[in-house]
Amino acid sequence: MARSLEEFEPIFGKVNAEWEKPCSVDLLPFMFHVHVFEATSIRIHVTDFHSYTFECIRSLTQLEDLKDDIGIGGNWSDFINYLRASMSSDKVKLILYSTINPVGHRDVRIAKFIAQKAKGMPVCSISLVRLVNSSANDAMANLSIELLTAFQREHNLVIREQTRAYQLSTLISAEQQKNESIQEQLDAVLNAKRQKAQKSSSDKAFPVSDPLETQIQCHLRG
Repeated sequence: MARSLEEFEPIFGKVNAEWEKPCSVDLLPFMFHVHVFEATSIRIHVTDFHSYTFECIRSLTQLEDLKDDIGIGGNWSDFINYLRASMSSDKVKLILYSTINPVGHRDVRIAKFIAQKAKGMPVCSISLVRLVNSSANDAMANLSIELLTAFQREHNLVIREQTRAYQLSTLISAEQQKNESIQEQLDAVLNAKRQKAQKSSSDKAFPVSDPLETQIQCHLRG
């Protein structure tokens, strides 16, 4: 199957980061965004919107290598589906690697984005590089805009579904009222026919006597 990223939908998520080695410095929660970049690559942005922002870009060839590294069998589509499922799961981690620079400050340059579909299944581990200055600002801005765009798209879908549901409910209510009106008319016709039939049956059971005929019969008997 030809390698393609056409069906790779953007992924957003929140991830708690941890240090590779014990550290007294607390980390803020991170948000990540995985999306197709320039049609032939996947780009990952991870940021805490404060101190640390990371990026990774993987081309189709690099993704193919990742497929082999983590041991995902099947075709390309199977791998992409597994990658998406892993990044959308609750098994996503961010590990920060730090060194101590000459002045004694902790220097963080790389991190690892680790995702797993479920416990016991293959682990996707992707290295990230730290962005600084305008590059970090651009990444945070892009994530924010894409997140807003995704929210608006989902919101519009919900509004359309709610409108469709309301229209369908209105149509069903109108049909119910129409059916009830038809049923009432049918019941009225049936009741009229039933009453007419009952009256006809009663007349046959108790015929009305003719007065003249009664007088003749009495005279003959006398």
